Amino acid sequence: MIDRVIKMFKQVIYYFIAVVEQGSFSKAAKKFYLSQSAISQQITKLENDLGFSLFDRSTYYPTLTEEGKRYYDLAKKLLSDYKNEYNDIKENLQKDVLTIGITGPFERKHVPFIVKQFKENDAISIDIKAFNLFTCIEKLNNREIDIAFGLSNNFKNYPDLIYRTIYHSHICVVTSLEHPLSHKEYVTIKDIKNEPLIVLSKKQGKEYYHDYMEAFRLDGMIPYIKKEVDDLNEYVMAISLGEGIGLSATEVISENDQVAVIPLKESHHHADYAVGYRQDNEKKAIQQFMKYVEDYFRL
Repeated sequence: MIDRVIKMFKQVIYYFIAVVEQGSFSKAAKKFYLSQSAISQQITKLENDLGFSLFDRSTYYPTLTEEGKRYYDLAKKLLSDYKNEYNDIKENLQKDVLTIGITGPFERKHVPFIVKQFKENDAISIDIKAFNLFTCIEKLNNREIDIAFGLSNNFKNYPDLIYRTIYHSHICVVTSLEHPLSHKEYVTIKDIKNEPLIVLSKKQGKEYYHDYMEAFRLDGMIPYIKKEVDDLNEYVMAISLGEGIGLSATEVISENDQVAVIPLKESHHHADYAVGYRQDNEKKAIQQFMKYVEDYFRL
């Protein structure tokens, strides 16, 4: 009930100011898509509530009385203060919401536990969005999200981003369930040098793709890339159908029962996971969340 009264009071103030600034009741009515009589009735009611006249109606155009002039100044200040207070409240509410970008199975495995613990101790709302590796970092750099998870190397070309490595992952070879390598305890780079490879494309991030190829060079292997795919589902499908093998961080693929996962040893391939944020983002909750992440992984 109180909110409704405040809303109605604020609206009639807008009508009053419009009459003053438009110079007539009819022009003010057009501004609000109302009839002139409706505006006039609202102003008359306001005058009755105040106990004095706001306008001298003896002239052709409405002219403010002395009381009306003082009330006009007061009304302008009142609306200005209201807008400032509204913006302050809106800004504070926005500061209490963290938008977090995740990129795959690794984060889906760990982030829910971090968020649950974080929300138990801090009254902050969390909004989680999923992207591929490249898009997630771009969203962070463009201020569309507050925090991003991803591979460490994906953060390196963005000078405005601060990131911390949180997890060093093991690399595995991914094969179909029928592949001769699928039953080995582990494999080396020599075991796969002649195997056709299924790889994730540059859409996952140019840095990721470059590091992937550079690891083959350091391993002394020229990769035979049979197929590039754009997302993890295509990747798993192609491997499960025997089109080729793949290399992946263990956490990304370990729970998939469509393929076999074998540890890779004696290789330069690696995957370091990180979490980052823009250095000019002033939300206090970011540093609080970062601490929870670091405590969770305890690197």
